[in-house]
Amino acid sequence: MILIVVEGETEYNYFSDLKDDLKLPTTNIKVVSGSGGSCVNIVENAIQLCNENDYEEVFCIFDGDRPEYKKARENAHRYSIKPILSIPCFEFWFLLHYRYTSSPFENCKQVIEQLNRELKQVGIEDYDKSQSGYYGLLKPKLNQAIANAQKLEKQLSESDNPSTKVHHIVTHLQAQKDFSS
Repeated sequence: MILIVVEGETEYNYFSDLKDDLKLPTTNIKVVSGSGGSCVNIVENAIQLCNENDYEEVFCIFDGDRPEYKKARENAHRYSIKPILSIPCFEFWFLLHYRYTSSPFENCKQVIEQLNRELKQVGIEDYDKSQSGYYGLLKPKLNQAIANAQKLEKQLSESDNPSTKVHHIVTHLQAQKDFSS
């Protein structure tokens, strides 16, 4: 069984839709909201859930726009939890579906501004964090996002702005589908 602890609604909706699309049994993947807040709390939530259940793999998805992300990443590694970090935010993963960029962002607001420009070209007025359905919208460009993230990863380190590790969990879950088919 795989546990995925996410930071907020956006990530929760995305991974729930991905899990459903891959038709992975609900007993194999559990998507749990880390109740927002700090990255450290997300990892602590995952540790608590690990103490209550036996998971084969545990992932924590969080943004690197907060100063405590390094501590959260260290705590995750200490407990064999795989941190999936996006700097400055998860929405950078969405942006990579439309185009490659290695230009740094001052904050998540800048990422969303660029994402909104891309979304307008496909008829979506403004990005809304609480809206579900982004996985379905982005799915046709998923391979492009993975390729863009891999290219970026070869050029930059995990702590660089921008960066994301979301492609690691996406490809891992895709492989789970292939394995269970």
